[in-house]
Amino acid sequence: MEICLDLSRHCIQTAARLKVEHLIRQCLKAPDQETEEMIEGLTDFLSQNDFGELRRRIDLARKSLGDDPAPLVPLDLPDDMLKPFSRLTLGPDSCLLSGLSVKAL
Repeated sequence: MEICLDLSRHCIQTAARLKVEHLIRQCLKAPDQETEEMIEGLTDFLSQNDFGELRRRIDLARKSLGDDPAPLVPLDLPDDMLKPFSRLTLGPDSCLLSGLSVKAL
């Protein structure tokens, strides 16, 4: 499963919270298992991680990218920094969380 977060106006923590709110509204209109799994994964993500450190690492990665318009760059993070996800790929104004294990749900 992959979840894209818009980082153009907000930090990753706020973007994840907004995405959860959007997914809940979507699920109330038309419930489906994938949306419910994304809500649960993001809820776990928000409750299990050190967002101060995660924001710092994202800011450093953005500075190192400079003006490079590379579409997406994988961010090398410790395994326990993205629970329950395993990968974060950073774009100019977004990030992609992936590797959510169904077992984690």
